[in-house]
Amino acid sequence: MQPAALSKTEIEPPEQARGHEIKVSVIIPTMNEPAISKVINETRQALKHFNVEVIVVDKSTDDTAKKARKAGARVITQEHVGYGNACMTGFRYIAPDSEIVVILDGDNTYDPYEIPLLLDPIIDGYADLVLGNRFAHMHSGAMTLRNRFGNKIITRTINILYKLRLNDSRTGFRAISRSALDMLEIRSEGMPFASEMIIDAQKKSLHIVEVPITYRLRVGKPKLKAYKDGSEIIVLVVRMVRDYNPLTIFLPVGVLMIIVGIAFWLSVVQEWLATHTATRLASIIGGTMLFLGGLQIVFFGLLADIILVALRSRR
Repeated sequence: MQPAALSKTEIEPPEQARGHEIKVSVIIPTMNEPAISKVINETRQALKHFNVEVIVVDKSTDDTAKKARKAGARVITQEHVGYGNACMTGFRYIAPDSEIVVILDGDNTYDPYEIPLLLDPIIDGYADLVLGNRFAHMHSGAMTLRNRFGNKIITRTINILYKLRLNDSRTGFRAISRSALDMLEIRSEGMPFASEMIIDAQKKSLHIVEVPITYRLRVGKPKLKAYKDGSEIIVLVVRMVRDYNPLTIFLPVGVLMIIVGIAFWLSVVQEWLATHTATRLASIIGGTMLFLGGLQIVFFGLLADIILVALRSRR
């Protein structure tokens, strides 16, 4: 794998002839992006050995759309709101013969000349979804400490719950094969879209690969609402676990309740052995309720898991 920091002339597809045969669609969600012309021009230059189309999904109140058209992009006006909605809108307009889809921000934080780094694993056949790891080559001040911390928490949570080993689950620079994209069932229209794409890809047993990329200072105003978007992402992660792998939630919770219930009972037994009386009525009732409730939760998780396995086998 080539390192992320390469000059514009050094990043070339391994086989230029093969590149001309591959159709690449680049989706760029925009909202008042001063650097959009630069991003589009560099994207076209980076992919000059590919058959490329650039689709800008725009929700701007300035001249971003005009600049994008002048730079040669196809501009789609976003009717609704949200990052996920913009991406999914772009997906609906990609060419029928497109083989790889790239998602790229329009604020110049990502280097378009690094797009081939994301394409290579897909072209070589060992990846379906490629994510750009921003922490590999991040410029000073490109991400706030708050966003770094939130990203790490969300990424670690996804890694634990879905058995992944990612460094940056929130990256907005990614590529996916058309066949893999057609398999995904994504519903999130906001910032959780990025996490849901990874989670659904993992559930579909798609091959996910990370490559090191450069992350630069943003041109324009940030769109991320850290607390609101972060809470929505956490809710999404929990919901996806509940829907796709219920035992991950129900089994630990149920077992914990059973253990606590037994602990209450043990205190009652200890008192009985020492005094031959049982005065801790609250411990008896509480322990029984926790034990029985824990059993119900475990059985519910097992039943939900059996039903999900049966439904998947029928698809």
